[in-house]
Amino acid sequence: MAYLYRFDVALDNKDVMAVIYAENDEAAFEHLDVELEKFYLKEPNIKEVTLREKKRIVKKSGFILDQDEKGW
Repeated sequence: MAYLYRFDVALDNKDVMAVIYAENDEAAFEHLDVELEKFYLKEPNIKEVTLREKKRIVKKSGFILDQDEKGW
């Protein structure tokens, strides 16, 4: 079974959101590191990573990404 993970990532100079597809939590965190390294030319300094949502992938599933809503 696979899941979509939504992470909030605090970098030195800004916060970013990442959505990762993985089969379990450990793989999701590992793949998040890979995606951050691929996206930025210089590896960013990660201050904090917060897992905000985990959803099983089924038909008609998804995320709403609202920059003003932090999921509290």
